[in-house]
Amino acid sequence: MLNIICVCTGNKYHPIYIDNLKYMIDKFSGLEYDTFNVISEDRHEGVFNKLQIFERFTQDYNIYFDLDVVIRGDCNKFISQALSVIYAWWRPAYHTPINSSIISWYGNKSFIYNDFMEQPDYYMVKYHKGIDQYIHENHEYITFPEGGVCSYQTILDEREYSVYLFNQRYKFMQNPGWYSKYLLPQFQSHWQDYQVEYQ
Repeated sequence: MLNIICVCTGNKYHPIYIDNLKYMIDKFSGLEYDTFNVISEDRHEGVFNKLQIFERFTQDYNIYFDLDVVIRGDCNKFISQALSVIYAWWRPAYHTPINSSIISWYGNKSFIYNDFMEQPDYYMVKYHKGIDQYIHENHEYITFPEGGVCSYQTILDEREYSVYLFNQRYKFMQNPGWYSKYLLPQFQSHWQDYQVEYQ
């Protein structure tokens, strides 16, 4: 069994980003999944809401995707038993060396969330770079094989990566580009209507 998970809390992302993610998964990822899940409970500050994925999904294979990604190819390579994240090769050396835009694991990893909940206020201050830093400094993980993911911050043209991470440049996805052909058809063409409605 495979669970696909995303998180949409607060008002940063319009719900169309959820529809867009599911569209790309269904059309381009090659993943045969059993459930598509959206976590919307705003328990913590910002990105730390993502840690709820470990509390809520404690069985079977699980894969989490950020909403600001473009999926253009096979994602079965990201399915893993061990806790797996992205090696953030595009970041400066002083930054956290991993990225959590895609996270994969099997079974019960609820201890990751439980450990955080022992001192959530302290951890949110200490790990000001976000959950990438929290995971890197506190939990064992492996990274996905190279060549599957890249960052749009570093590589702007289309290459043979299965997933492009827009890494906080999610509004760029609203503008036409080579990636438009992978997005939900109405994602860009109706964006102005969505924007007015959302604001």
